Amino acid sequence: MRKLTRKETAKINGGIRPDQCFYIDQNGVRKIGCRNMPFQDENGTWVYPLVECDACGGL
Repeated sequence: MRKLTRKETAKINGGIRPDQCFYIDQNGVRKIGCRNMPFQDENGTWVYPLVECDACGGL
């Protein structure tokens, strides 16, 4: 059996969704996480997160 290319692997796994991204955890392992989007606080001021990509669900 031959090794699959990146495109073939992505096609099988479905790739990642637009709201997902890759981040490096505390052990140095690259994982899929959720993109932190800017939001408006109660005063209507836009708040931009310092970390663009983080673990999903706060784990």
